[in-house]
Amino acid sequence: MATYTLPSKPGKFRVHLTPAGNYIVINDKTGKNQVIIPCRDEAHAREVCDLLNSGDHPGQVTV
Repeated sequence: MATYTLPSKPGKFRVHLTPAGNYIVINDKTGKNQVIIPCRDEAHAREVCDLLNSGDHPGQVTV
């Protein structure tokens, strides 16, 4: 399991399908504040996205 550290104001997260067919959760920031979290399938990606958008995390998320 990987632990991702989030910036202080990460913005809104969304589920995105990459050209390779993999699902990722990505925020609307660029540069050092951009967060990209690869997921195993769409259901997992939606679960992680809901967790991040709700704010129920202490600044880090383990996926």
